[in-house]
Amino acid sequence: NMLYRITHITKRIKMGSDPFVIAGYFFSILYAALIVIPLYFVIVSAFKNNTQIILTPLALPSALDFSKFIQAQVSVNVLRAGLISILITTGAEALTLILAFPAAFAVARIQTRLSPVVESIFSLGFLIPGLAILLPIYMMAAKAELLYHPIALVILYPAFNLPLAMILLTGFMRKLPRELEESAVMDGGNVLQIIYYIFFPICMPGIITVLVLNFINIWNEYLFALILIDSNNRTIQLALALLRANQRSIDYGLIAAGVLISLLPVFIVFVFFQEQIMQGMLAGAVKE
Repeated sequence: NMLYRITHITKRIKMGSDPFVIAGYFFSILYAALIVIPLYFVIVSAFKNNTQIILTPLALPSALDFSKFIQAQVSVNVLRAGLISILITTGAEALTLILAFPAAFAVARIQTRLSPVVESIFSLGFLIPGLAILLPIYMMAAKAELLYHPIALVILYPAFNLPLAMILLTGFMRKLPRELEESAVMDGGNVLQIIYYIFFPICMPGIITVLVLNFINIWNEYLFALILIDSNNRTIQLALALLRANQRSIDYGLIAAGVLISLLPVFIVFVFFQEQIMQGMLAGAVKE
């Protein structure tokens, strides 16, 4: 019967002899190789010249020569561009969380007929392509006198990141028991106190997940930064593009060094918060 088949399949999976498990391991290793090998190539290329990169692309560098990193800094001032990206990302992250957390609380914990509608409206944000709203955003920034100023990106990026933040935080809050609000109300707490003193600490794994995912999206964003920011306030992604534009011939080692500099903050953030990210995503993905 069906119960016997499910039990039998479960035992085979635990034993590691199921073809699906073997195929899963195979494709997991293949996918990891597709990620690790290009990353390894970028790392070793940052310490080589063009000849070494072309002749021995995957070989280790003969010496740890940091001249490419210094050249990248001298050429486009990647450290200043990185600082501007950090400031923009921090401001956008804070604004996204300020807007998304109370909205997610209202949708997840206040039971009204409008809650599913509001959640659906936020979900529609995933369907809007960036190119479709590029011209309106440019005109709005110009009329608001924010064109070529970093504050324009601080205001813009939360609009793109609110759908993801809402979906994850709403799913996380729905798993929490109703007794939390009831006990807080009996103790005389209002809605703001319940959000700040109870839900904010409990939802910290979900919050960290939202912050990290939004950090990656904002840090790597290129199109709107190119349109709305001038050369004096360029982000690190715009600075990386200039590494190629400022050279008569392509210096692959220089470009690899710039890419490594831009990847370092993302790598650090993900390494330190990977456990919280997994907890937040798993909690937000399961509904009761």
